[in-house]
Amino acid sequence: MWFADLYCDFDWVFATNGVLGEARSSLQGGKSASLGIEVEFQFFGDDQRLRHVRILMHTDDREVAQECLNLNIQAWTASLESAVMLETGQSFHLESIGGPHTVMVALGAGDDNSPAVIVRRTEMGSVQIDYRRLALTATWPGALQQHLFYFRRLVDQTLPLDVRWLNGYLLLEWQFLFGKQKRDLPKDSDWRKFVAEFEHNLEPAQRNTKSLWRYLEEARALAAHAGLDNRSEQQRLADPRNAMEKTIHILETMVMEVLNQQFSANGSPIQLHPKV
Repeated sequence: MWFADLYCDFDWVFATNGVLGEARSSLQGGKSASLGIEVEFQFFGDDQRLRHVRILMHTDDREVAQECLNLNIQAWTASLESAVMLETGQSFHLESIGGPHTVMVALGAGDDNSPAVIVRRTEMGSVQIDYRRLALTATWPGALQQHLFYFRRLVDQTLPLDVRWLNGYLLLEWQFLFGKQKRDLPKDSDWRKFVAEFEHNLEPAQRNTKSLWRYLEEARALAAHAGLDNRSEQQRLADPRNAMEKTIHILETMVMEVLNQQFSANGSPIQLHPKV
């Protein structure tokens, strides 16, 4: 048998030395229709909080277990987080590494009694604040309040990637289409010229595949329609990042370029620079 561990609390697993104990609840009878294997969910924690979830996959084949995980991890994550938030009325996210959009999953051979892998998070060093720049950047011109609404959500890395990406796109849409009769950004000539100026920001391998405009359209569709990566397992293994992940930093750069132009036009000394 193989299992996938979804971490809700790294510190709890560390405190138990990886010994999960008795599950508070189990959900049996699930099945992967495409793979023909039974799937069982086990929930661990205390009265106040869900601490850990183990998903048992009834197969002895590692490749089958890996494929089951790849096919379902997005739906499992979304359904678990939604269920906890509905139950508690509080915000809840699975533990992540490398950013808020990469959940921590451990795949192993074993059963419900197997110990969990212990994960310890290393705290990042503090960032030195430039208070002069902070004070300057905190005073946006009143004419850019609509831009600020979207920008705030673009740079908030606690928000899901699709929410951040879509808000960045909406800012650009507001900038390029405001006052125009035809409101179709992908077909707007000024927009397409602007996008072409950032073509060099794509990685070499990406430039050989498709244009930045096409990447942005693919990412927009992904962000606007559930954010699920429906590529095959083989495609995802060969190219793990989806279009939103490939373009989010380029989108931020494009947004900052537009905002810097607006700051100058409104007599503001603010100038934004993408983080390296």
